[in-house]
Amino acid sequence: MYIEQKLKQLGFEKTTPIQDGVFKLINNKKHLVGLAPTGTGKTHAYLLPILANMDFSKQEIQAVICVPTNELVLQVERMLKEIEQDVRVKAYYGGSNKQREQEWLEKYQPQVVIATPQRLYEYVVDLNILKIQTAKYFVLDEADMMFDFDFLSLIDGILPSMPQAKYMLFTATIMIDMIPFMKKYFGNYDLIDTNKKHTLKIEYQLINIKYQDRLEALNQLINHINPYLCFIFVSKKENQEIVYQSLVDRKLSVININASLGVKKRSKIIDEINALKYQYVVTSDLAARGLDFKISHVIHYDLPHHLEFFMHRSGRTARMYDSGYVITFMTVNDHRKIEKLKEQGILFKNYMLTNNGLTKVLIKKNKFAEQEKEAISKIKKPKKVEPNYKKKNKALIKKAKQEIRRNDNANHR
Repeated sequence: MYIEQKLKQLGFEKTTPIQDGVFKLINNKKHLVGLAPTGTGKTHAYLLPILANMDFSKQEIQAVICVPTNELVLQVERMLKEIEQDVRVKAYYGGSNKQREQEWLEKYQPQVVIATPQRLYEYVVDLNILKIQTAKYFVLDEADMMFDFDFLSLIDGILPSMPQAKYMLFTATIMIDMIPFMKKYFGNYDLIDTNKKHTLKIEYQLINIKYQDRLEALNQLINHINPYLCFIFVSKKENQEIVYQSLVDRKLSVININASLGVKKRSKIIDEINALKYQYVVTSDLAARGLDFKISHVIHYDLPHHLEFFMHRSGRTARMYDSGYVITFMTVNDHRKIEKLKEQGILFKNYMLTNNGLTKVLIKKNKFAEQEKEAISKIKKPKKVEPNYKKKNKALIKKAKQEIRRNDNANHR
């Protein structure tokens, strides 16, 4: 009843597959792993049932939520407060006032803790002032972003403090590094894999700019789009500044987010983006995970160093049943990465930049391809591979292709 009431309060007309799965399995004894693309309501999937099962009369920690970045700590805290005002929640992240928090924790304990792994370890293990042993739930959100050696050593120090907790891990993909951790702590867990159930309404537009300067191509593109909100992802910090300044010079409504900004400054910018103060946001992969905005366009100014971030960047748009455009610039050096993305299932549509805007490129099908394939399959392989076999086989394939073209020419005389 609590969940239905809160969904109505939040204005959700329907639930997503990951939400349905978690709501159904939350009370099972097994730990839980949830797989779902970014932007499909994972945060509400765990917040709603956790709050539904809380005892608000108990002034003790009942849930611990661990996320990889300071921005996500603040976002999850904001989402939780939108659902429930009567819960005592504390958010711990880099830049928060440690002295003030220590003094508060010496007298009280929150009911819900939201923190980065580093801050959680500090308050639980180093300072021993966050009493998480009473927690019923421990959530690892955006888990695939956290799995490195440093993270694992922190979590190893934290998890033994929550012997009664149900562990819940949420991720877009299960990476190899995660498997030993899941075997160690999750045992025979419930798996909710909704990746195939979610069809994101994204059109992937690929623009082959060849040798054209990226900044020139970006400015040309911006002449022909009018986004609700557009995120421009740039891999190198120095290039971010150049892109940002170029858009400022055009008097566009633009802001730049980078890791060198303090947490409070970034938090203020995020509030301004939510208030639609800007039409364009220039950023690095810092904003590629978790942050929730209503974005109509994503532009890959360049491809990320780690290719998995292509999906995380792209997932900023088409969130919660919206549709969106993902535009990727491809130079002569990007072909291998683009082919890898195609192998992973990205269905690019080819476009070119013209004076009239974005024009779709129609790829002509090779009318001989199927006939050639059939003719090559009929070439008999020798029982024994003789010397010069490859050379002879190559000659036979060439002859078969020439024969198909001769027949075609004869038919058109």
